[in-house]
Amino acid sequence: MASRLRVVHFLNQFFGGIGGEEKASEAPQVRDGSVGPGKAVQDTLKERGEVVATIICGDNYFAEKTEEAVDQVLQMMTTYRPDVVIAGPAFNAGRYGVACGEVCKAAQHKLGIPAVTGMYEENPGVELYKKDVYIVKTGDSAKGMAEAASQMVNIALKLVAGEKIGKPAKERYFP
Repeated sequence: MASRLRVVHFLNQFFGGIGGEEKASEAPQVRDGSVGPGKAVQDTLKERGEVVATIICGDNYFAEKTEEAVDQVLQMMTTYRPDVVIAGPAFNAGRYGVACGEVCKAAQHKLGIPAVTGMYEENPGVELYKKDVYIVKTGDSAKGMAEAASQMVNIALKLVAGEKIGKPAKERYFP
């Protein structure tokens, strides 16, 4: 890779530092650089890349206005010209997992930008999106954030470089 990888990170309102359920109706918004879990992503990337922007959207807003939310998120993304999109990880948060899966699928299919997310095996987003998106296996809570970020970045780097992704058991993603 000749230049640093440009990463856009997608988070929900909680991990984006806006608030809990009382802020779940927040429309998509963007922050320059890394926010919250994006710091673990940035720490894993080191000199190989940079989280250039973080897009944050409330879980309820995304669930209730999915098509509109996806369009808004994609429009915000294009401004930053990302090489890859990383969403979450969502762990066992169902609405968040669905949003992460939908954002990754849309980034890949509508913009041609590779994307990866992370979820716990019981997250409904796994069944909905594992055929379309690389989903790294995570624990059920944020205590596994650093490990999840590391695994997502590993796959993201390979996707951008056009390298073959190893077997699911080795790379720790859902087949």
